[in-house]
Amino acid sequence: MHNININSVLSVFILGAISLAFIYHVVMYMYSKDKLIIHYLLYIFFSAVFAFSMTGFIAAYFTEAAENKFINIFYEAIQILYLAFYFNFILQSIEIENRKTPFLYRSWVAIMAVLIGYSIIFTIAKIIFNFKDYTIPFIGIRIFIFILTSIMLYKSYHLRTLTFQFYILLGCSVYFIFGITSFITNLYDGTDMFIYPPEWLIIGSFIDIVFFSIAINYRNKKQWQTLNHTLLQDANEMIAMQKIILEKQLALENERNRISQDMHDDLGSGLTKIAILSEVVKKQFENPEKAKPQLEKIADTSRELVDSLQDIIWILNTKNDTLESLSAYIREYGLKYFEPLNIKINFDYPNLFSITTLTEEQRRNTYLTIKEIFNNIAKHAQCNTVYVNMCEQENEIIIQINDNGIGFDINHTRQFANGLKNMKTRIEIVGGKFIIQSKINEGTQIIIIFKK
Repeated sequence: MHNININSVLSVFILGAISLAFIYHVVMYMYSKDKLIIHYLLYIFFSAVFAFSMTGFIAAYFTEAAENKFINIFYEAIQILYLAFYFNFILQSIEIENRKTPFLYRSWVAIMAVLIGYSIIFTIAKIIFNFKDYTIPFIGIRIFIFILTSIMLYKSYHLRTLTFQFYILLGCSVYFIFGITSFITNLYDGTDMFIYPPEWLIIGSFIDIVFFSIAINYRNKKQWQTLNHTLLQDANEMIAMQKIILEKQLALENERNRISQDMHDDLGSGLTKIAILSEVVKKQFENPEKAKPQLEKIADTSRELVDSLQDIIWILNTKNDTLESLSAYIREYGLKYFEPLNIKINFDYPNLFSITTLTEEQRRNTYLTIKEIFNNIAKHAQCNTVYVNMCEQENEIIIQINDNGIGFDINHTRQFANGLKNMKTRIEIVGGKFIIQSKINEGTQIIIIFKK
């Protein structure tokens, strides 16, 4: 068993801490695949090698001569590589490769090349020439590092965008201060120092590791919060999507039921009427005069069935979902409906409607309401002219229907109550307004307003 002579207890302690940090961050990288941790591991690795060279373990496990030779040849290169990867880590923490800062990026590449090149050339020169005094390159390279590091730290502070980066840069700043302290104390000869120059560097490394651990934990916490928030948003979006799908399925089911009801009410009742009238005609077949009115009723009912079927088909056809299509269909129906009644109908439409899409429910309820209005005019108004005006105002569609008939007292509408109530309900279902104004002998005005 070797007798271990420890040169620096502090170095051994910090080597242990750095080794544990290295293992911890290797595991963390395997879990997170965070590229920044790779750069940090390189920095920790050379920190550990630097601390190891100061512990006396090489002399303990080999010989003191072997340790002296190792330090004589490799100590300077290890320390510079240690500082180089520290410098690299600073810039990687602010995502230098993704920044639009050519100066920093070019400087990073050039400085890394200089420092790594210096380490290689210095080591080769040491092996070949074995020189003892290298004060000038020692001081020169460190002044170079400290000046550029101070510039980089200053710029990095201004480029930071995350609290995580602030913690890292704070740790780097502390390490930078300890590095300057190490450099200054190294200029003084003495063997009675409480903390030797290299120990200042490894103390700085230890503190930097603490800050980096805080930064990583902070970022992991934020990432988990972001992940949880994203998962919650995704879940809410999925629930909302499922709700929309269910609403569409429900709307489709309601539409199927409505079509079934319409066909039952209109077509079913019409066909039943035709069947009954046909039976009556059969019995009156020997008396053509009595059969003729029944045949006319059959013909009228058949035409009504055809019209109802056309209405259903028009409402279901998605090609008719524009305001222009609705207005054209109302015009066609109005002209055809009032022509046999000797009632003139005038339409006042804009030259061009905007491209406004209407829902099937809007088209259906509006059309059926206007159809009912025309029917009421024909039955009760005793007019000779009907005026239909349709226009757009901002986000509203306004349909105004006037007749020059006998009008009625709107306070006494018992005979029209159900019909008016149904029309108003239809329009309100699509978020519209149904307004009726009438005076005896002054005609009637109905206004329908709904949102686009």
